[in-house]
Amino acid sequence: MNVVQITWLLLKKDMRIAARSREMLGFTVLFAVLCVIVFAFGFLDDATAATTYVPGVLWVTLLFSSSVSLLRLFAPEEEGGTLDLVSATTAGTTPLFVSKVLLQLVFTGLVTLVVLPLVLLFFNTQLAGAGVIAASLGLGLLGMATVGTLCSALLVHVRLREVLLPLVLYPTVAPLLISGVKVTSIVLANGEGTQDWLMLMLIFDMLFVIASPWLHGRALQS
Repeated sequence: MNVVQITWLLLKKDMRIAARSREMLGFTVLFAVLCVIVFAFGFLDDATAATTYVPGVLWVTLLFSSSVSLLRLFAPEEEGGTLDLVSATTAGTTPLFVSKVLLQLVFTGLVTLVVLPLVLLFFNTQLAGAGVIAASLGLGLLGMATVGTLCSALLVHVRLREVLLPLVLYPTVAPLLISGVKVTSIVLANGEGTQDWLMLMLIFDMLFVIASPWLHGRALQS
């Protein structure tokens, strides 16, 4: 089988496990909803300035919630003792890594579909420039999923990875997070100049999409 077929088989396996247990998705969505509620009650003392908080609340909630699902991303292989076996196939480590990135994208995409309407509702904000917002969210989710999967894979055998994962992940995706916040702020303010920030997000994604599978493979071989 080629790389695409192995990747698809691994992704289907993970999707079936997630569909049966619903553990990872359920906890992630619940955590994201609680984050939005806490932020809403904390920032809604000034209704006139509420919309200024929307970009930060949206992106920070997505970042925090993605960390929850990353902690269990490689759990099926780790608990079954098959992580090294899957990585030792003739196709190498790429199918495993790509399948986990796609799985993380599915989780964060579903969370975004819940979080975005909630943020707009709680902060009484109208969504303008939906195309630009969608592009920034797509680039942001892709970058966070790729970097997050890499960090999760590198820390899979490390003790206290629950503590170390945020410490490694958050500084790494900071440029992506800042760019996403800036794009959302500009769009909500009906301003211009989102192209540069979107280009920065695209460059970030291209860098890590290319480098992360190679870094993952090198780490497993060492």
